[in-house]
Amino acid sequence: MAVQNIKIGDKVRFMNEVGGGKVTALLSKEMVSVETQDGFEIPTYIKNLVIIEPDLPSSSQRQGSGSSSQRDQASFSNSSSQSSSSDRYPEVKSSGFKEINQFKGNEFPEFIFAALPDNPGNPPEGKINLYLVNDCNYTLIYHFATKIVGQYTTVDAGLLEPNTKVELESIQPKGMGELPEYCFQLLYFRKSALQLEEPVQKEIRISPVKFFKASSFVKNNYFNSPALLIKLADHPLKAELDKLTDKELQQVTLTKEPKKITNTLLPKSDLVEIDLHIQQLIDDIRGLSNADMLKLQLDVFRKEMENAIATGVKKIVFIHGVGDGVLKNELRRELQRKYARYPFQDASFREYGFGATMAVLRK
Repeated sequence: MAVQNIKIGDKVRFMNEVGGGKVTALLSKEMVSVETQDGFEIPTYIKNLVIIEPDLPSSSQRQGSGSSSQRDQASFSNSSSQSSSSDRYPEVKSSGFKEINQFKGNEFPEFIFAALPDNPGNPPEGKINLYLVNDCNYTLIYHFATKIVGQYTTVDAGLLEPNTKVELESIQPKGMGELPEYCFQLLYFRKSALQLEEPVQKEIRISPVKFFKASSFVKNNYFNSPALLIKLADHPLKAELDKLTDKELQQVTLTKEPKKITNTLLPKSDLVEIDLHIQQLIDDIRGLSNADMLKLQLDVFRKEMENAIATGVKKIVFIHGVGDGVLKNELRRELQRKYARYPFQDASFREYGFGATMAVLRK
């Protein structure tokens, strides 16, 4: 089905449900924003809309008589009675920003460029579909372009809601031999934040050889079949950890002797408390970066979690404090992914405030 030529101002109705409204914004090549009679703005795919009354130009615009200079003179002569800017730039109504689709634990910015083959067993036999995945609670505005011999060509742009994905384009088998550079500009934000995030600008060159190897495509949480995944942005602390070499990590371990952790087993409750405050784990933190300290805290968390499971502890409480929430979010992300079988929740507010997480290991 051909995509309809929908414009701002067109009156439309929904194909799959009752009602309709007026197009107020073009969000991408496939989606627009429709304002309903109740005043709500609803992002809607163009393919799910039917135009019932197009936004036609005024009669004076349709006549188009006279030369361009004459029309320009006429428009300037009428400027005293009506502002020309209001004619040239239609006003787009906005109902404000709404943050939706929030997932527990997805607090860090994480954006993935993904290549999904139609035929995972033999990728070159079919199309390769390119996707952008927003794997976090940030709202993302993206610009996707290709670069060939220094020339950038915009392929797609739009707004991507938190924890969703969008197909950018498809590569046909005949085009896999010579690939362009894939370029991204990303601007991401939250409804409430302590700082403005730095925009991401990235240019990616993919070797065509990767598309000819089934091993390049791996199982993942984003698609039902294997895909090639390339990270576009990650949390700053994670990036610092990735830059550390094995030798540097070994030096940190040798020079900073962690304290011996003593489990606190509370009587009659089978409840273990583990204090993850860095001062409780190591005597001297001089020379340690934030990434070093976070790694040490997460290593202790994993060790104590495994020990509690092995020894049959019922519940374990990790005291992480409030702070900027980095340790808490990383800990909960790990619980979601590695220890998904064990439910977790905020520990007792009366005893720990907002600074602790409790995992239930057995009833």
